[in-house]
Amino acid sequence: MSNILDKPLESVFGYISVLPGAFSAYRYKALLNGPNGKGPLASYFKGETMHGGSSGASIFEVGRTTIPTHCRFTNMKLLEKHKENWTLKYVKSAKAATDVPATVPEFISQRRRWLNGSLFASIHATVFFFKIWTSGQNFFRKIVLQIEFIYNAIQLLFTWTSLANFYLAFFFLVNSATQPGPKNAFNFLSNSAGAYVFDIFRGLYICLLFVVLVCSLGNRPQGSRWSYLTAIILFGICNIITIWCAGYTVYLAVPHNAEGWKNIGGLIQQSKTLQDIVIALLATYGLYFISSFMHFEPWHMFTSFVQYMFLLPSYVNILMMYAMCNLHDVTWGTKGDNGASKDLGGAKKVKNEDGKEMLEVELPTAREDVDQLWVAARNSLKIKPPPEKETRDAATKQADHDRNSRTNVVLAWVGSNM
Repeated sequence: MSNILDKPLESVFGYISVLPGAFSAYRYKALLNGPNGKGPLASYFKGETMHGGSSGASIFEVGRTTIPTHCRFTNMKLLEKHKENWTLKYVKSAKAATDVPATVPEFISQRRRWLNGSLFASIHATVFFFKIWTSGQNFFRKIVLQIEFIYNAIQLLFTWTSLANFYLAFFFLVNSATQPGPKNAFNFLSNSAGAYVFDIFRGLYICLLFVVLVCSLGNRPQGSRWSYLTAIILFGICNIITIWCAGYTVYLAVPHNAEGWKNIGGLIQQSKTLQDIVIALLATYGLYFISSFMHFEPWHMFTSFVQYMFLLPSYVNILMMYAMCNLHDVTWGTKGDNGASKDLGGAKKVKNEDGKEMLEVELPTAREDVDQLWVAARNSLKIKPPPEKETRDAATKQADHDRNSRTNVVLAWVGSNM
């Protein structure tokens, strides 16, 4: 939905807040630094100097917190370049294949990187929105971009409070549909079942939040995979209850016979409850379906929508919770990369004749060597590599076991004292 709703809209404004780092094309001239040495390239590589304890950089330094999401920070620096008017555009026809996370721990680690980087980059763009007025953008573009920054600031506020917003939606939808009386959503079980369902699932929801909080503060996802997987399933069941209550509320508000549907327009005008329901449905799920058809890519709404709704609470409660509890972690987090990279690849640090340190890089110069490397790379892409099974060394495995044991003891202790 991001490629259908967010990016085309942002492209109209001229500033796309998120670009896929592995599938974006920039004009090199646009990335060059200014005469003062500041600019997109300097900002992009700023984080590389902040690894290790000798950098003295705070965790709230944008250069560190946006290391895994360079594109967000670079996009803002490119847009605000002094006396230049570069813009960012979305190209719908561009296609790419990517290697997605295959396990729950890897997915959580990846989202931790994305969410933390996007949070600090969004805060930076919101706080320094005024820098757009010193760029070379024309006056009309500056006004349009200012509107976009206001929209992004409001979206940032809702993102920051998404944990509470999602719980409040669950609370009020389920509570309103389980009040005692003939309109109880669970009367098909028994006359008093609604109150029990609400109490059970409200307690379950709060307990799950606490479990995820404790796991996020001290455990790696790889060491608590079953705890996270269980939480995902239970959060999904909570969302099923919420959707059932919401659907039952809609059922009570609409006519139950053909005669009533003949004057549905007048009924909507007279019933404020029905107005709120129609507006809410059209503004969310209706917009998803309509925009997907307008984009000529509606298939994901039929193949992935049910799974998305089941996992939606986990996106908010688990992924956001783990990301916020691990702000200090600025590693890549996926494909076994959970530490700062120290390997420079083909570059070697050597000393020249004067004793000064310099980098030595081996590059092919003959045309035959270049062609041979290109053919080898192209042929290797035709062969799908076998899936790599994640392995942990003995020390990491023991550390995960100890942390998981501590988490279980803390949960048991707190649970028995509640």
